[in-house]
Amino acid sequence: MNLEQRIQCLEDIEAIKQLKARWWFSCDTRDTASMRACFDEDDFEIDFGFIGRFTDMNAFIEVFESLACHPSHIDMHHGLAPEITILDAQTAQGRWRMRFQLLETELKQVQLMSGFYEDQYVKLGGHWKMRKSKYTLMSNLHLQDSAQGLTIDQIGTGPGLVGNKEALG
Repeated sequence: MNLEQRIQCLEDIEAIKQLKARWWFSCDTRDTASMRACFDEDDFEIDFGFIGRFTDMNAFIEVFESLACHPSHIDMHHGLAPEITILDAQTAQGRWRMRFQLLETELKQVQLMSGFYEDQYVKLGGHWKMRKSKYTLMSNLHLQDSAQGLTIDQIGTGPGLVGNKEALG
């Protein structure tokens, strides 16, 4: 690659990093319009494993709102260690590690999850968008506060969500 191509590659990688950061920030702030803007809605897939696989943004947003859009639900996504490969001028792929923490203040529950994302990106109209995003869970710790103190409801690699005792098994 010549110098101009190498600079463009670095600019594209940085734009993809910013895209993924916007995605996680939009999830944390419940900004569904910004969440939508991060994806190519005409051709996309979100695979969140035990939460579900989605190819329709409206269906995904509906599930997201039912799970996360509550005043007592305070979460934060921490994305790190991006590995981004520019495949050509219009496509790229990436892998990210992700740590997630959730405080459910009404239910007095805490969840700490970690895993990784595998993404495919496309450049549309000069802007990078996610086309596919797959999350793989690697660890899950769910804690419950009670009069007896803090207890572990789940620890390990099994899926489950705060507030969903059935899923925690």
